[in-house]
Amino acid sequence: MRSLIERFYSGSPIKRVLTVVVLLLLISAVSTIYSFYNLAAQIRVIHHSDPYNEIGFENIPTQRGYAYVDESVKNALAGWKTLSELAQKLLQEQQGDKPSSLSDGVASHDQEIIRAVRTFGSLDWKYFLLFTSPQLDPLDSRLAESFTKIRSVARLLTVYQRRFKELYPDENSSFIFAAQVRLARLNDLTSPFLIGKMITVAVDGIALNGLVGLLNDGLLSDAEAAECIELLNSSLLLAKPLRIAMEDEFVFFKHAYGRLYSRAPLAMWILETYYGDPHEQYQKMNREMFDNPEYKLDMNLVSHNPVLIVAFPNFRRANFLAKEKAAQKSIMLATLAHRLGREIGSFDPWSGQPLKSVQQGDKLVFYSVGPNKVDDSATGDDILLPVDQDI
Repeated sequence: MRSLIERFYSGSPIKRVLTVVVLLLLISAVSTIYSFYNLAAQIRVIHHSDPYNEIGFENIPTQRGYAYVDESVKNALAGWKTLSELAQKLLQEQQGDKPSSLSDGVASHDQEIIRAVRTFGSLDWKYFLLFTSPQLDPLDSRLAESFTKIRSVARLLTVYQRRFKELYPDENSSFIFAAQVRLARLNDLTSPFLIGKMITVAVDGIALNGLVGLLNDGLLSDAEAAECIELLNSSLLLAKPLRIAMEDEFVFFKHAYGRLYSRAPLAMWILETYYGDPHEQYQKMNREMFDNPEYKLDMNLVSHNPVLIVAFPNFRRANFLAKEKAAQKSIMLATLAHRLGREIGSFDPWSGQPLKSVQQGDKLVFYSVGPNKVDDSATGDDILLPVDQDI
């Protein structure tokens, strides 16, 4: 060590300065590499944390501390539990080009399914306040219900509605659609973050695909159409806006960002210095998407901030899908109302104006102007009812 010091001081002043600079750069490089390595490790921990624990819809009233729960709520939740168990047992999930279907053993469970759907689908809207979720700890490992289970039950209900029409062609099957609408709204209330909202959008889409399939095949009676109009109205009115889900997701982002900053401050400081404050950038994008009525969604617009890319990789896609399903529900509402000769106000979530319509043969086709907000006469990016009704 002494010889190194002597050699250092024996050199020229310029050489000593260069040596110090090189050492400082080396230390900085090592520190930076270590900090980014630590950052990557922390992101991996967040993405691969322990699996979520599901409370279960049927356990939420008790878990929330309600001492007394009406019998109708208990029955509805018992119906939900039965449906979730039967979905695991009877539903054959979509594989490739093969749509979801029911196993051969469904016949022995027909009456059980019908009872469960009727009780769950009859849950009064006023009781949904029991399930309204406050802002939970965003880093908590609990979910109200398994998203996989919710999606499976949604598929079971949609596939079974067609079977019900085959078994009982003269009976009203709208109680099954009522259960689907309630399932979507229940998930909406209990899942505060963006992933929960996207599962709700998926459930709405599954239900709508089934309804469109029945309509196209002439299996939807006027009585069923009338009840579906009311249910679609409720679905549109009670749907949680995507903006709320995005704001809740931002709460999670801020907590996660704080954790990352505490574990890898140098890496986070470098990213923030180079790319800017992601909080401000998020708020700017949020205002552009939700506060500016002239905003046109650019699906190819890429955020250059890597923190936002990791945190919100598909939020524009989420916004598009949420609006697309809302538009298609509004289109179905207008289509059913027109079939029954009713005058009903339609709303296009993309333009904020009434839906457009065009005569195609003997059919009046309703459509939304879509993301570009330009009327392309039901072509281009204009949104119509789904063509592919695979569940």
